[in-house]
Amino acid sequence: MYKQNSYVVYPMYGICKVIEISESRVGDHSVECYTLYCESENITVKVPVSRVEDYKIREIISLSDADSFLELLQCKSEDIENNWKVRSQINEEKLKSGEIRDTIEVARTLFTRNQLKELSASEKRLYEKAYLFIVHELSIALSKELDEIEDIVSNALEKSAKKFRGKSIDKKTTSSKTKKDDDDDDDDF
Repeated sequence: MYKQNSYVVYPMYGICKVIEISESRVGDHSVECYTLYCESENITVKVPVSRVEDYKIREIISLSDADSFLELLQCKSEDIENNWKVRSQINEEKLKSGEIRDTIEVARTLFTRNQLKELSASEKRLYEKAYLFIVHELSIALSKELDEIEDIVSNALEKSAKKFRGKSIDKKTTSSKTKKDDDDDDDDF
C-alpha cells in the first residue's frame, strides 16, 4: 500500500502524488481509494486500492536503480522499425506497460529515429511523453531539480544516438568498400 505524499507511476498519466487515501462509495459498497494528483496533466484521479495492479501503477524507482537506468539511457538503441504504423503501435504498448525500461527504449528509439529522419507529429508526442516520464521519475528518485535531470537525460540520449549512427555509418562504409572492392575485382578480368 502506498503512503500519503508518496509518488507513483501511473502509465496513463505519468508521475502522480498520493494526496489522499480514503473510503469512497461505489453503489452499495465502500471502497478504499487513492486520490492521485498528476501535475504534468493537472488532473486528480481516484483509483481503488484493489485495482492498482490492473492499472499497472507502481512505485518510483529506487535511488540505487536510478544509476543503472541512467546507464541504460546511454546504450545503443535496437534496430528501428521502418514501418511507422508498426513502430507507433510497439511504442504505445511499451508506454502503457509503465515499466521504466520500456519507457527508456521508447525515448531512445524515437530520439535516434529523429536524428535520422524527422518524426511524425504523433511520434513527437510519444517521444515527449516518454522523455517527461523519465525526467520526472529520475528527478524524484535522485532528489534533483528537473532542469538538471533534463540535461542528464538529453546528454545520455545523445550518446545513445551517436552509438547508433556510428553503426549506420560503419554499414555504409563497409557496403561502399565492398562494392568498390567488387569493382576492382572486375578490373582484374
